[in-house]
Amino acid sequence: MSPSIARPVLEWFRDLVGAGRPDRGLGLAFVSHNRGRLAAATGGIAMAVLVMFVELGLLQAILGSQSALAGLIDGDLVIMNSARTNLHEWTRIARIRLAEAAAVRGVANAMGVYESGMLLRNPPERRVHRIIAFAMDGQTQPLKVGDPDTVRRALSRPSAVLFDRLSRDIYGPISPGRTIELDGRSFNVAGFARIGPDIVMDGAVVLSDGAWLSADPNAQPVMGVLRLAPGAKLEDVRARLKVAMPPDVAVMTPREIYWREVGFTFRSVPIGIIFGAGVATGAFIGAIICYQILFNEVVDLKKELSTLRAMGFGPGFFRRLILEEAYLLAAGGFLIGLLAALITYRFLAGATGLAMQMHAGAALFVAVATGAMTHLGGLFAARHLGSFEPAELY
Repeated sequence: MSPSIARPVLEWFRDLVGAGRPDRGLGLAFVSHNRGRLAAATGGIAMAVLVMFVELGLLQAILGSQSALAGLIDGDLVIMNSARTNLHEWTRIARIRLAEAAAVRGVANAMGVYESGMLLRNPPERRVHRIIAFAMDGQTQPLKVGDPDTVRRALSRPSAVLFDRLSRDIYGPISPGRTIELDGRSFNVAGFARIGPDIVMDGAVVLSDGAWLSADPNAQPVMGVLRLAPGAKLEDVRARLKVAMPPDVAVMTPREIYWREVGFTFRSVPIGIIFGAGVATGAFIGAIICYQILFNEVVDLKKELSTLRAMGFGPGFFRRLILEEAYLLAAGGFLIGLLAALITYRFLAGATGLAMQMHAGAALFVAVATGAMTHLGGLFAARHLGSFEPAELY
């Protein structure tokens, strides 16, 4: 930062915190003189902060879980049916497309991924639950679902299955060595995978493609994952694939699939509007609370403020004083709300199975929103100072 820019920024910050002013700390004294009101104000703003954090956390968790499969793809390009609008729609491609893609110059491997719903029964449990099943070649592993060696060993046996350890608890206790039934067929749990549930699926299992095809020799994959040969340029290979594939086959990168999934989730379910309204509501509540508290402070300290006005302090001083109180409330409320959000995230993650994580971007957004809402509340409260006159002391 150049000196010409740094100097006014430093002066603004010094003015904000009161450094070098004779009235430094007056805002803290005013806001803390009534401990009960301070606790209520800080708690109210903290609740507004918590609401914003929870709304943003749920939005990020839903978007992340719905697009998590795209992050598991271990390849450079993906071919799938162009009618497949999202990853939870199982519109398939013909298996011959894998061989056609593998024949394109620059493609080293073309690996099929199979997916469908199955009925899982855990023998100690009488209930049957639906679960999502993935199938792939354990040697090439087009999906990153766990430790490669564990996956390779497990999927080398047609009667073995990997159970997603992040699945919800509805399936009962499942551990390595246990026998489970999938669509009436017995499988031995050889280990765990890491996929994670979302708002559509509660859990997942991973089978070998050999076991999948032995049950249904005519099964077709939902996608083909392509790995390029060393030195091959992705866009050149993509162009050749589009020429070689029929029009009903889309060619995309895993990152493009991820963002398409995020966009589909926003379009199909108005979660952006729902959670955005929640964030706006939290900010509005915080602004109202801050205004009400500061307004009460102004009314209670009417004589003291009138005295200061009689001493020659102008409107700028009083506005700065009220805003200083607002920022102190914002800082305290944000820190308490952040701590409460971290605890709430852990609870919601355990209850829903969604990946509730505190992201730096969300924390920064909420911090700015907290400062903005308290600033707004402070400005409205400061408007009442104009009616105070020194004559009211007598």
